[in-house]
Amino acid sequence: MDIKYRALIPDDSLQYRHVRLESLKLHPDCFGSKYLEQVNFQTLYFERLIEEGCQNNIMLGAFHGTKLVGLCGVTPQSTDSANITQMYVESSYRGNSIGISLLSLAKKYASTELDVATLKLDVYPDNKSAIRSYEKSGFKIEDSMADLIGNEISMVFEVEK
Repeated sequence: MDIKYRALIPDDSLQYRHVRLESLKLHPDCFGSKYLEQVNFQTLYFERLIEEGCQNNIMLGAFHGTKLVGLCGVTPQSTDSANITQMYVESSYRGNSIGISLLSLAKKYASTELDVATLKLDVYPDNKSAIRSYEKSGFKIEDSMADLIGNEISMVFEVEK
């Protein structure tokens, strides 16, 4: 399967919106945002950033031909760390290492463009496949609040300089 990876550009904003809302609708337990809230926004947060061509907060995409099939956001949190956010691959494309490739691109971006030392992410403890993918990509569990209902596991990756 021929998948291309790149940062989303303003022309991709409508596809981004579609994939993001699909992720929230089909997997409500995997994200902090809720579909019914987000669908009513005229413009989603990252949709606006994509349309503005924001260079700091970036949304990376996986494309099969011209179709956007995966997302991975990278947002700086401080001078030495950034967060992975909105990680998602459409279900019919899973099992093809698309998530791993998106995370590799995110690590490269964090190192070269943001010049940060650490990438962080949060994942719900029930999302075992995502946790396995993150671990395959070199993320390590930093803090687990899984014993408390509704909390997430924090994972971290030390970026090579």
